Amino acid sequence: MDTTTLFEFVGEGKMQESNCIAIAFRRPTTGSNPVSINGYPLEAGQTFRVAQNVGDIDRTQYQITFGAGSDDDICYVFRTLNEFCYATG
Repeated sequence: MDTTTLFEFVGEGKMQESNCIAIAFRRPTTGSNPVSINGYPLEAGQTFRVAQNVGDIDRTQYQITFGAGSDDDICYVFRTLNEFCYATG
């Protein structure tokens, strides 16, 4: 199966559609406010990953929420899509 990985910076709370075979959320080690994914808190430097079996697509909608703090709202999202999903949007 051919895949494409998309990288996205998120700097404000939002709903993130998955529609992919794997997704990961990364909070940097320093300089970032607290962030949670569907209520699951990410510690500084932590990555939360979800991957499917071959041929399956994750249809979950993930809520990215930032907590109060004096640093920046920073979360990186990495999505791996099969070529068919990427080509059709």
